[in-house]
Amino acid sequence: MPEYRIVSEADPGPDHREPRGARLRLDEAREVTVTEARNVSDLIEDIERGLPAAGDARAHQTRRIVAIEEVHPGFSYADDEIGRALGTAETSPTGEQLVDPMGSTGEPHDPDLVAQVVNGLRESGLVPGLNISVLANEPDEPYAMVEVFDDALGAYRSIGTEVRKIADDRDAEPGWDAVLSIARGLISLSNDLH
Repeated sequence: MPEYRIVSEADPGPDHREPRGARLRLDEAREVTVTEARNVSDLIEDIERGLPAAGDARAHQTRRIVAIEEVHPGFSYADDEIGRALGTAETSPTGEQLVDPMGSTGEPHDPDLVAQVVNGLRESGLVPGLNISVLANEPDEPYAMVEVFDDALGAYRSIGTEVRKIADDRDAEPGWDAVLSIARGLISLSNDLH
């Protein structure tokens, strides 16, 4: 069953309403719970009725609920799945090779290779909405903004990092080892953004 994150704040009552989100600045006024449910409708109904199926979510029954969102389960792929998706035209879901590690230095810290892997992960469907912006104004330390487009919000969530820190194995051999290392690092970053 999917998990949902519920965020609520103390309800000041009908006589006095503060602007939405004003109380969220105070951590003690904000309640956050993660619970399982078949869908959002069932979860809301269970909370309203105070049913045991709502579990810890019943704490939100007397509060003003300001957000309910599905918790992203996270992407997890084996190296062979990543290799098939990014590798040859025959195994790629798009019918073309998405990453050519020999078209650049093939190193795990090469900004061009990182950009290829980002495009490959997005185009193959392994990590939908993944993008990257590399700020190469520092030649020694290129900096990147890794972004994931959130369809539900219609907005990007992003995290900044140095390009050399993206790969999960910075000592990976040039070529496919570097591609897989970069892909694993990007998948981990995208999971953090969800």
